[in-house]
Amino acid sequence: MDKLKPVNYSSLAVAELIDQTTWANDFTWEEIKILGAYFTAYEVDKGTVIFYEGARADYMGLIVKGRVRISKTGADHSVIPLVVLSESQTFGEQSLIDGEPRSGLAEAMEPTTFVITKRHQLFTMAKEEPDLAFRVLWKVSHLLSQRLRHTSFKLVDAPGSKV
Repeated sequence: MDKLKPVNYSSLAVAELIDQTTWANDFTWEEIKILGAYFTAYEVDKGTVIFYEGARADYMGLIVKGRVRISKTGADHSVIPLVVLSESQTFGEQSLIDGEPRSGLAEAMEPTTFVITKRHQLFTMAKEEPDLAFRVLWKVSHLLSQRLRHTSFKLVDAPGSKV
């Protein structure tokens, strides 16, 4: 993230970006305008690494436009694509919640616009807008739960798996 440069948008412009996503459907326009103050906008070119596996970071991204591939390094040091995320999808939720190093590599597959919120921004939101912060955290928790369930099903169906 240190090499990525934020786009200098006003909080209203950031809110308008968030509003372009289906992620915003759970919030009113007034709430989205508030969220705009707790997110930062980024625009990156195709091939830009957003974060590396093992990097220390504590933010979550929400894709407004474009696609982001999440990959993992295999035991043989090969890069294994896990998923390609697109508009309205989020990435980096685990590090937002636990502050632990990144579990994968995130790379832009095309010119991509996204907004991020950092852990300290979420904590500030929790102090200033506790109900809204709770709803954001609830949304992130629900997403993480869904992804864990999906992964569990994939593991059970994996060749050679025994339950």
